[in-house]
Amino acid sequence: MRYLFLLVSSLLIISCASKEPAIGPGVDMFAVEATANQALSLAKADSVRISALSERLNFVILQINLLDSLSALLPLAATSENQLQIALLREEVIFLRKFIENQDKVPLINPSREQLPKISAYMPQEYEQAQYLFAQKNYSAAATQFEKFTVLYPQSDWTDDAWYWAGESQMHLSNYALAISAFEKVFFYTQSIKQADAQFQIGICLLRMGNVEHAKNALRKVQEFYPRSSRAVQAQTELNKLKK
Repeated sequence: MRYLFLLVSSLLIISCASKEPAIGPGVDMFAVEATANQALSLAKADSVRISALSERLNFVILQINLLDSLSALLPLAATSENQLQIALLREEVIFLRKFIENQDKVPLINPSREQLPKISAYMPQEYEQAQYLFAQKNYSAAATQFEKFTVLYPQSDWTDDAWYWAGESQMHLSNYALAISAFEKVFFYTQSIKQADAQFQIGICLLRMGNVEHAKNALRKVQEFYPRSSRAVQAQTELNKLKK
């Protein structure tokens, strides 16, 4: 009986303790659980994406090391092309590192976020500043501002445009390898309307660098992938010039 009394007493104490509310009144537990699950899902998705980017970063670094090791073995005619490939890959390394570092600054436990800082529907101030610099023909500052924007707002609706105009800025500075690197990043955004423009300008950059065959291939891609764009007509004009 004494053990039974102790057991009953213990159960009563536990029962009384469990009646103390652990969570404040008015809290929707279903909403809390849904938010927690959504946050966990986002965290997992971010982790997978960052892991994939890290793998790509390591792969690009390996490519650079391989090309560097082959440089001494290449004939003189192929050296400039090899250096171009290395320059483009190095730019991709810089971009990937900045992108990954920026993701670390974004809180994962925030299910409503698409990115931080929040981008509104109108033109962001940083993008507007970059466009102003470009209009003033301050191309060096414009390129820097456009690239800064892409790091701050990697998922903005304006980011593909920013990469395109960064490429245009570099073209004005005759930095054609850097321009190509910027134009190529437009294709990271599959819905971008600047893809035909970017592909055409890649061809023009290659022409100005003297890589005629690669330029032809780039211009043909404009016709193949964007046949109804105005750039396809321009690409044909450029290809006709090269036949003369």
